[in-house]
Amino acid sequence: MSDQTPEERAALVTWHLSHGDAFKTAEVCRMTGLTRQGAYRLMCKVSRVVPIFQDEKGLWQVLFAQEATSVVD
Repeated sequence: MSDQTPEERAALVTWHLSHGDAFKTAEVCRMTGLTRQGAYRLMCKVSRVVPIFQDEKGLWQVLFAQEATSVVD
C-alpha cells in the first residue's frame, strides 16, 4: 500500500502525462502502489477532468487539441 494520498497519486500521474509521458495501467500501479483495478479507476477519474485516453495498445496519454481536430475531420 502506498503512503501517498489519492490527491498525490492523481497529481503524480497528471504531472507525468502533462510532460508527454504515456504509460500502461501496470506502470501506474508501480508509480502509485495501487492495484491494477485501482490504477485503472484512478486513470478513469483523471480522464473526467484531463483530456487523456487509453489507446489500442493500452497506453494512457494526453489528447492534444491538434490530435482531437484531426480525429473529427
